[in-house]
Amino acid sequence: MALHQLKYPYRKFIGPVVKKLTFINPDFISALAFIVALLTGIFFYLGNACPSLFLWIILLIVARMTLNTMDGVLAIERGEDYKVHGKMVNALPDRYSDLFVLSGIVLSPICRDYIGLLGLCTVVLVSYSGMLGKALGVSWQGHGPLDKVERLFLYIILGFVQWWGYHTGNPYVNIGNCSFSYLELCMILFFILGQITVIRRVLGMKKEVDENPDMEW
Repeated sequence: MALHQLKYPYRKFIGPVVKKLTFINPDFISALAFIVALLTGIFFYLGNACPSLFLWIILLIVARMTLNTMDGVLAIERGEDYKVHGKMVNALPDRYSDLFVLSGIVLSPICRDYIGLLGLCTVVLVSYSGMLGKALGVSWQGHGPLDKVERLFLYIILGFVQWWGYHTGNPYVNIGNCSFSYLELCMILFFILGQITVIRRVLGMKKEVDENPDMEW
């Protein structure tokens, strides 16, 4: 089962609680998720000075995943999941959230700028390639392996591994003659998996266009 499919059993798990909170506007939950993402980026940036923040990042990522699931369930329960306004409020702040988290890594003292930028730019391209399908008149491209849920799980792993590195006195990994922090290795992984994701999404769009040669843009 792909990681993004985990949201469906998780929706069922928190569903009974969320159904009692239908008085809350889903936009408010989206705003809370945005604040959590902002804190996550700040903690990534400050983690070098206070390594325990990397453990807090794990909790923040879980909180963001829960809030993102809650706003979707609330929108469905309130009959607002079909509204353009709701979709826009749900999608756009999420892109900003990704940028805040990644910026915290890029600006971290233990991440070289050019490595961080490779990861950040790749994630932007992944998001763009997903939405490009809708702009072209084909389906939303959700091919992985670096979809949103996969990124969030990698952040959780990254938070723990980077904290463990500081805890054991080895926050860097030596590969050949080069030394990398775990944050840098994550950005390199984002770059590799992200480029594969973009290629898969482009091929997915091409396949749909080839199957519908009379499609108009």
